[in-house]
Amino acid sequence: MNRVTLVFLSLIGASLLAQHADTDPLRDLIQAVPQLSVDRFELKVHPSLLLEGISAVTADKQGNLYVLHRPANGHPVVVLDAQGNLLRSWGKGLFTIPHGIRLDPGGNVWTVDANTSMVYKFTPEGQQLLAISVGDVPAPCRDFCGATDVAFAQNGHVFVADGYRNARIIEYDARGSKVRAWGKRGSGPGEFQVVHAIAVGPQGHVYVADRENGRLQWFDPQGQFLGQWTYGGQLFTVAFSQAGDLYVSTHPKRESWDTEFNVLKIDPASGQMLGRLEVPAHELTIAPDGALLPAMLSSQLLVFRLRK
Repeated sequence: MNRVTLVFLSLIGASLLAQHADTDPLRDLIQAVPQLSVDRFELKVHPSLLLEGISAVTADKQGNLYVLHRPANGHPVVVLDAQGNLLRSWGKGLFTIPHGIRLDPGGNVWTVDANTSMVYKFTPEGQQLLAISVGDVPAPCRDFCGATDVAFAQNGHVFVADGYRNARIIEYDARGSKVRAWGKRGSGPGEFQVVHAIAVGPQGHVYVADRENGRLQWFDPQGQFLGQWTYGGQLFTVAFSQAGDLYVSTHPKRESWDTEFNVLKIDPASGQMLGRLEVPAHELTIAPDGALLPAMLSSQLLVFRLRK
C-alpha cells in the first residue's frame, strides 16, 4: 500500500510555503479546520489528592481511569472511577520520569519511564507482572533520554517507542524478549526526530507520532515503511478509537505550551484534518466509550465527549 503524501502541499501549495518559509505550515492547516462539538468534564479526586504533571491517562471498559502523573512524593499510578473516586494507587519509588500508560487487550496496565527506559506491566490492582529494561540509555543521560510509549500487536507482542535519544521502535514478545527493532534519527522515511507516541491501527499497522518532524508515519508489523503525512510543527500523539477513528495532537514549534495546541480528528484514509479540539495533549487515549482523554502535564484531569 502506498499512501505517502504531504498533506500541507496539497492544501496550501508549494508557492505559499516558499513565501512563508520562516513560518510554521501547521498554522495554515489549522485555520480551516472546524471545531469538534464536545462536552467538557473536569474530574476532581475524592478524597482530595493533588495530581501533579499528568503525563498520560487511559481507561478500562468499566469507565475507570488510570492516571500517570509526576508527584514530588506519592504514587505515580492513580486509579479513579468515572466520578473521580480514588480506587487505588501504586508505584512510589519505581519511576524517575513517568511518561506513558496504556491498557493491553487483557486489561493489564503498562507504564513507561522516559529516564530509565523501564517498561512495567501490572495487573489492574497494581501487582507487577513484567519489567522490561529497554537499555542502551545514552551516557551521560539528560532527564528525557529513554522510552516514551507502548502499543500492542494483534499477536500479543508489544511495541515500545524508544523515542527520545535512540529514535527507534522495538518489538518484544509476550515474555519480554526482544524480537526486532527499526528506525534511526533523521528525517527520511522510517527515520525519526523523537518517537513520542505509537498506536496500532485497525489493520495492524504501527503508527508513529514523529514529534519534531511534525509528521505521522506508519509501518507494517515487521517495520516496513508504508507511508506518512507531514503537517509541520510538532506532532505529539497518535490514538485510535475502538471504532477506528484516528486522532493526533499538534503544536507549532517555538510557541508556548499553553497556546495553539490542538487535538485533531484525522481521516485515516486521506490524512485530512476533519475537526479539532483546542486543548494541550502531551499524550492522548480514546476511552472504550469514545471519550477523549488528553494528558495536559498539569493537575487538571479533563474528559471530552463528542456530541451526537
